Amino acid sequence: MLDIVITHYKEPWDVCKRFFETLDAQRGVNWDEISVTVINDGGEFIPAWYLFGFECYVDQISIRHSGVSAARNAGFDRTEEPWVMFCDCDDCFSNVYALADIMSVLKSPDAGRYDMMWTKVWQEKPDGRVCEIPDKRIMVFIHGKVYRREFLEQEEIRFDEGMTFNEDSLFNATIMARIPNTRIGAITTAFPGYVWINREGSVTSADGWQDKHAMGQFSRNLKIAAEIKEHKPEEYSGMVTRVIYDTYFMAHTAMLSDECKAKILCMFKCLVKDWKEDFCKVDADTLYRIKLISRAELTKKDEVIKDEPYEVMEWLKSLEDDT
Repeated sequence: MLDIVITHYKEPWDVCKRFFETLDAQRGVNWDEISVTVINDGGEFIPAWYLFGFECYVDQISIRHSGVSAARNAGFDRTEEPWVMFCDCDDCFSNVYALADIMSVLKSPDAGRYDMMWTKVWQEKPDGRVCEIPDKRIMVFIHGKVYRREFLEQEEIRFDEGMTFNEDSLFNATIMARIPNTRIGAITTAFPGYVWINREGSVTSADGWQDKHAMGQFSRNLKIAAEIKEHKPEEYSGMVTRVIYDTYFMAHTAMLSDECKAKILCMFKCLVKDWKEDFCKVDADTLYRIKLISRAELTKKDEVIKDEPYEVMEWLKSLEDDT
C-alpha cells in the first residue's frame, strides 16, 4: 500500500534516532502493507543493532554520494506499492497514530481520486520552538505528503538532481502544473502528524545558506514557469508575477550578499521585457496573494512598502532601461 523512502547521508544515530523511534512507535497499522527503505547517500549503513526489535522491517541500500535528489530518485525506483512517501532521517512523526491516519485515507474509496495528498506539518526550530507551517507554504515541502507512484511514473516526474535547495518545491510544483487541483487532496487530522526539524548543522542552517536558497528559489521558479506555460497557460501570468515579486524581494533584502543579488538580477534582466506584459495582466487579489507567498519564503522582508505594485513596476522599468 505505502512505500516510505528515507534519505540518509552522514547523520549520526543521535540525529536519526528520533525519526526511527517514532516510526517504530506507530500504532494501528499493518506493517505488511508498509515498506520502509533507507537510501544511504554515500554514507555508511545505519548499524542493524540500532534497528533490532523494530516492528517494521527497514531495508537499506547505498548509492554513490550524489545528493538528496538522486537519493530520493534511487529510492523511488525501488518502490512497488501504489503510494510513496519521502522522509528525511532527521525529522519525526508527531504522534503514534500519524501513519494510521494516512493509511486509513489511502484505503478509502476516495483515494482513487487523487495523485498527491498532504497533511499538515509542524516545524521544529533549532531553539526547540514548534510552529505549524501555514497552508500557503505547505506545497514548498515534500514533508507529510504521499504520491501515487503510477502517476509519477507516467508523467516521468523526478527530483531535479542538479538542485540542492528548493528541489522539493519544484517537485510539488511540477505535479501541480500537470494535474487539476481536484487531483490534490488533504488528509484531515486533529493536528499535524509530521514534524520537519530545522536543526543546527542542517543544510538550511549552514553558512551561506541564504544565498544558496535564493539561487535555488530563482532557478526553481524559472523551471516552474516553463511547466505552467506548457501545461496550464491560463496560470502563466500569475507565475510570472511570482517570479517578479520573488526577484524584487531578493534584490532588496539584507539577507543576501551583493554578489548573489547581482547574479540574480543579471539573469532576471534577460526576462524583463518579455514578462512585463504578463505581470500587468494579474488582478489585484492574485497580486496580493502572490506577494504574501513570496514574503513567506523570505521572511525577513516583512516591512510594508507603500504602493508596492507601483514600486515594482518602477523597478522593472529601471531594469528594462539598463538592458
